Amino acid sequence: MSGGGLGLALAGASAFMQYQAGQQQSAALQSQAGYTRLQAQQEALKQKQQAVAVMDNMIATAATINAYGGIGLGNVDNLKRAARAKGVKELYTVKNNEIIALRGGYMQADQYMMQASAASQAGFAAGIGTFGSGLMMKTSIG
Repeated sequence: MSGGGLGLALAGASAFMQYQAGQQQSAALQSQAGYTRLQAQQEALKQKQQAVAVMDNMIATAATINAYGGIGLGNVDNLKRAARAKGVKELYTVKNNEIIALRGGYMQADQYMMQASAASQAGFAAGIGTFGSGLMMKTSIG
């Protein structure tokens, strides 16, 4: 094999390795995106569990207030309203945290997917550039 042919073969091998490296980086970023989505879903489930706990607490508080009213300790309507207002506010906070966790995780995952696409394209472009340089060198050598 002539020197130019050997150079072209090496350029081709290098180009293929650059392409493969881009594909591997892309695959790793895609995996990271999947993991990030999973983490977001887990955090959203934690927030749902917290919402259930808040609702349970609201029911227990209402039962306690009703019991005080039942034994004649006065008018409990104001206590009921205050407890409900506090519980609803806490419930909305927890639900908003669930939405933030899920959307934030999905946005991060989307960024990983864009990076994965860019890594794949960069690997392809680097490979083409390397092979083109090798071809130009072979042409100039003869």
